[in-house]
Amino acid sequence: MAHTPVRSRRYITGMSEHLRFVPPSVDFDPRLANELARHEAALPVASGEAHPVEGRRRDPFNGYLRMLTPQGGILILYKDQYRSLPLTILRVAAWMVMTWIGGWLIFCESSLSVLQCLLAFALLMFASALIARGRIEVSHSVEIRPDAMIVDSEDVFYAEDIGDNWPQLQMKDDDPDHMVICGICGTRFIEYMTANRLDKNDRTPELLAADLQAAIEQLWGRREVTFATSF
Repeated sequence: MAHTPVRSRRYITGMSEHLRFVPPSVDFDPRLANELARHEAALPVASGEAHPVEGRRRDPFNGYLRMLTPQGGILILYKDQYRSLPLTILRVAAWMVMTWIGGWLIFCESSLSVLQCLLAFALLMFASALIARGRIEVSHSVEIRPDAMIVDSEDVFYAEDIGDNWPQLQMKDDDPDHMVICGICGTRFIEYMTANRLDKNDRTPELLAADLQAAIEQLWGRREVTFATSF
């Protein structure tokens, strides 16, 4: 926009001066048309208007949910990856069996053609890879109530037993993808729940720790104690 400066006209009559005010005028500069168009396109969409890409929005929380309960608690639902020593042993055993069957088909079974043996071996290797590296997702829940913490709707840990030993997010077995929420309850060190990452970009453990901190501070009223994250 082009602005015309304020001008005044002075008339001198004898020993007196008379001022006449001329209001400023505003003229449109055609060179700014493109700038105005870009500004209008960048304006946010009003709440009542449909977003042009609303149908393509993906849920960034991937099954993570936090809500209030009728009992006055805060419930958190999340998913993690099931990891345990028995599962690892079972996967290794299954992979060894699949490999042995594949070798037997190739070198010992004479009734099959070479092509059939190769196809069978490829299928067995594919199945063994799924068994060895397949990801198993497990759903969990933790509810913080004014007097207790309930894990997976089964295990109850009372606030008076936990005291000042607040749960902590810790790495297990020096594996940054293998995480647990743990702490001392009474005289026992307890792993309350697992918080394993689903993939390398998953930050569910950190979000879970932050939400647990907020819920415990709000309902248990121990704001002077921090919910620690240690690695």
